[in-house]
Amino acid sequence: MATDRRPLALLLIAAFAAGPSAGQVAPAPEAPAAPVIPAAPATAPKSLLPDSFGAAPAAPVVEPAPLALPAAPDVSATPDAAAPADAAAATAAAAAEPSGPPLGSVGPLTPDAGGYGPSIFASSDGRFVAGLLRRLRTPVAARWAHIVLRRALLSEAPAPVGINAGDWVAERARTLLEMGEIDGAKALIDNLPIDRVTPRLVRVEGQVHLAAADLPGLCPLADTGGAVSSDPLWKLSEAMCAAMAGDDITAASGFDGLRDGNQVDPFDIMLGERIATISGAGGGRAANVEWDAVDRLTPYRFGVATAAGVAVPLPLLVKLAEATGGTSWGWVLRAPGQAAGVRAAALRPAVAIGIASVDDMVSAISAASADLDRSALDASPAGTLRAAYAAPTTVERVAAMRTIWASGTDEPDRYAAHVETALAAARLPVDNAVAADAPELIASMLSAGIEDHAARWWPVVQGGDDAASRSAWALLAVGANGGIAVSPSRFSAYAKDVSPHRAALLLAALDGLGHARGNDWSAARSDAGLAVANSWSSAIDAAAAAHRTGEVAVLAATGLQVRWAAVSPAYFAHIIAAYVAVGWNHEARMLAAEAVTRG
Repeated sequence: MATDRRPLALLLIAAFAAGPSAGQVAPAPEAPAAPVIPAAPATAPKSLLPDSFGAAPAAPVVEPAPLALPAAPDVSATPDAAAPADAAAATAAAAAEPSGPPLGSVGPLTPDAGGYGPSIFASSDGRFVAGLLRRLRTPVAARWAHIVLRRALLSEAPAPVGINAGDWVAERARTLLEMGEIDGAKALIDNLPIDRVTPRLVRVEGQVHLAAADLPGLCPLADTGGAVSSDPLWKLSEAMCAAMAGDDITAASGFDGLRDGNQVDPFDIMLGERIATISGAGGGRAANVEWDAVDRLTPYRFGVATAAGVAVPLPLLVKLAEATGGTSWGWVLRAPGQAAGVRAAALRPAVAIGIASVDDMVSAISAASADLDRSALDASPAGTLRAAYAAPTTVERVAAMRTIWASGTDEPDRYAAHVETALAAARLPVDNAVAADAPELIASMLSAGIEDHAARWWPVVQGGDDAASRSAWALLAVGANGGIAVSPSRFSAYAKDVSPHRAALLLAALDGLGHARGNDWSAARSDAGLAVANSWSSAIDAAAAAHRTGEVAVLAATGLQVRWAAVSPAYFAHIIAAYVAVGWNHEARMLAAEAVTRG
């Protein structure tokens, strides 16, 4: 049996630190003359433009080769041509769900690499877009909105009018960092010529290098950073950089000065001295790291500990994750030397947010099983996923997928479980024996953008008159690229099965996609409260009409900076319509399917 050996290439994630400790991100100053979007009505997010958090840590890692998941049984010769070969499914997923820049990426995204083209921000007011980015609260509700915003911010394009190139890179890099996209943030700053660097960018560069545990990257910035910011990170950096350069006298003097001046928590100084020790310039000064001395993490603490090979306790990671909406779990996915249990805790939250891809998830799960014997493997998550790929029968493979779906402990975790099975679901032959599972299989495939394979299940469910068939119809009505009959009667039947909010989100998606227009939809639209007219709706409609694609991506994210339960259907209709207007038809359908799955 052939095997598919996938390299582990996990995306890197940043998080935010609370409080004023070293390395904390300072709030950015207001953009001059940036228009302000007012708060939304009661049915929408309370504030479209809250203050940003500061961003933070992580570091590159090379993992051992993962244990390969087996190839599915060869279905190429069976009568059911709907079951894709492994290579076809993987290719479809890779094309449908673009990941962030790979490890070692040296610059922003060109169109061939998933970028949206050089004109993406060409007609926008740079001050306005920068103001929106500065106030964006992350993570946003939708995984697909995160993916779109990431691609927009990473697209290789000149700065819009009204903002200089250095400050524009700073705003994009800082936002990517807050989204958890450390690789992307670093690609932006590494690609900027030195003569474009601005004071604001210097502050962001410090955060990015720290988040990547790239302590040598701080060294050229230390003097300038200290001149533009009072953050004690820069004095700590000077001491650590002296140590890394072999100047133990200057390093010791720097640490002693910080200690004597009571400028920095002693724990942070001790971590810096650990770097000096491993650089050979510490003189035995560093003590063992006692995490009981602190009750929270900062970017500095995680980044320096990671660079020094010091593990961060899981309780501190959990506490930070609770404060940051889960984005801080991404630190673990990049940091070397993390325990398997800690990485496992990080994986699903990062996937649900959109930072990690289905391929990353499959690779990580299989890598975690590398040292297991056969019996232990069969009882592990990797064993269950293996069965989802290659159990002897369709029924057995779906049973394994059901086990994975049932393992989700909350809404984001359940959605991540569907992402986990996306490729396995795409390999599955269309089979009436598992028609009751069609909605979950379709949701799984659409979570990773595999719409063509999902649509092949329509003949199985189109004649059904049960809740499963109606749920499958709802997903395909918005997620498939045509061929699915849409009518008010079908919508009304589905709406009786689900919550009013989920039904309203489906109607909003149908409206945005152009499927719910006309007098026969008027009553449903009125009941769902899809009418909205304020400065936000005017802004996204105008940006879409003028084809200001990058601005659409940013405005859409501001309308989704809440949990799914609070997403405004009225706003969602405008977001889907705006995506369609700028040519993001696939992204619009996948975002709509996500709403039907998660709303």
